[in-house]
Amino acid sequence: MSLLHTQNHNLAPMPIVGRTSHTFDPQAFDYYYEQLVQYPRAHTDSSLNVQFWGMVRNSLSQCVDPIPFEESESSDQVIAKGPTQIDTFIERVISLALFNPIYPIAIAEQNQFDTNNVLTELLYATKVGMLTMRWSPECIRCGSAVLVTNFLSDLPSHAHCKGCNHPNPIENLDRIKVSFTFRPEILYILANNYACTPSQESMTHNVCFAPMPATNNGSGFRYSFGCGESPLGESIPKGTYRVHCPVSMTDHYLEVERDATEEDQAYVFDYKISNMVVTDPQLELQSLKIPHGKVHFDLYPDTRSFFVLWIQQNLDEERLLCLPDQERSTYTSAGELINHSAFHLFSDQVVPQGNHSFEIGETVLVFTDIVGSTDLYAKIGDGKALRLVRHYFEILFSSMASRGRIVKTIGDAVMASFATTQLAIEAVAEALVSLQTQTYDPETGGSLEMRVGLHSGPSLVVPVNGINDYFGQTVNISARVQSKAGASKCYVTEAALVNPKAIAAFEAVISRPEFKALEPELLDLKGVSEPVAVQGFQLVV
Repeated sequence: MSLLHTQNHNLAPMPIVGRTSHTFDPQAFDYYYEQLVQYPRAHTDSSLNVQFWGMVRNSLSQCVDPIPFEESESSDQVIAKGPTQIDTFIERVISLALFNPIYPIAIAEQNQFDTNNVLTELLYATKVGMLTMRWSPECIRCGSAVLVTNFLSDLPSHAHCKGCNHPNPIENLDRIKVSFTFRPEILYILANNYACTPSQESMTHNVCFAPMPATNNGSGFRYSFGCGESPLGESIPKGTYRVHCPVSMTDHYLEVERDATEEDQAYVFDYKISNMVVTDPQLELQSLKIPHGKVHFDLYPDTRSFFVLWIQQNLDEERLLCLPDQERSTYTSAGELINHSAFHLFSDQVVPQGNHSFEIGETVLVFTDIVGSTDLYAKIGDGKALRLVRHYFEILFSSMASRGRIVKTIGDAVMASFATTQLAIEAVAEALVSLQTQTYDPETGGSLEMRVGLHSGPSLVVPVNGINDYFGQTVNISARVQSKAGASKCYVTEAALVNPKAIAAFEAVISRPEFKALEPELLDLKGVSEPVAVQGFQLVV
């Protein structure tokens, strides 16, 4: 029995029509959590983190009650809302910020969990249907999602940003955000959340920033300026403004033709959000005209995404739409995720076929090979040698697949990728020890030995035979460094030892009594113009 008081019952798909946006259903969560508890995990993956899921459920439980944005019974009607209701809605949005969508690094750091373990939990939750995994290229201008797709293979080579219409090349896996969303039965958002973080500069030019949730039936809400029972502010002065919403993908100009007078009757601006959506980035922005600034905005959020009535001074787009790098949040990238140990659950997540390739700025690659495998077959016979080699693969798959990804085998060689050098070094050290202790043969008086090369650098990811394979000079150097290593030795290039965690992992290995450090060397490698500096360690016990 789980610690979250789950029940063994069959839960039919939850009806979502009529549910209020931004609400949590604990019964649906408990049902899928039970599936997660029962789902078998690979022996290389960590066991279920009950503490993490308890935190998630407790946080979401604060959002069971509906927000004060009830729908009208008629899709043709609006319900007036003012600052109080807007503040309550903003509070709910903020309270769900970690879960709409889930960015693994953010939820790990805020709650002091290991990011690698959080990723494992989210990947398994995706496998049982609790979550949906999303891939979102980060816009080079505004930082929001250029687009959102559930499959790597659906990523185009170029696209205009859904938030700001800026053209973006999509060619680097380090610039693709990985996020997760709950299925709507669990957390009902009624939104395509293209997460936009306005810059500090942009927010200083606001006339209005007032969100509203979508409605199931398309009915609307009234936001008023200079009139009404609970206006959001004074009447809007004469002028031309920028009115846009990167969540619902709308972008227009708003022209207020003159200042309002006391004698003016409130003007009703009646508009469906779907009529404001930008569908062609090549077209010029259109203008929405109102005679004066004493106005009721009667808006119908029928796009199934919440809408922000975001009115700004009409300034240049660099000031309004550009999000500086220093204001952008860190995130788990596609490049990191495809090297995660639990990513083996998703064999269908492969980069697009064709001439398009994706760059990764930093990939840690490990190549291994058995020392003297040809002599081994001649010495002890094919059958026994094959059993030893199979055991070698089992050992490598256990040590390396628990920390990274086995990319492929090439004869007796293994190619593996890791998100960090620290994980790669730990995997190699474990494999070297296990090979010695688990493959000892009294007949030969020895154990299987392997040579290892470890290198880090940029590479290209290309789909080959249904897997995400790596190409480029980093791959070549990794393989050739391995060929230079001796029995039970691992050469590590200096390029892979450039951060404190990598150095600490290396020093931790060479401080163990069963290992010794190798003298630094400069290796001349075929096809590499300059010598490659390496350090290393050797198993000696």
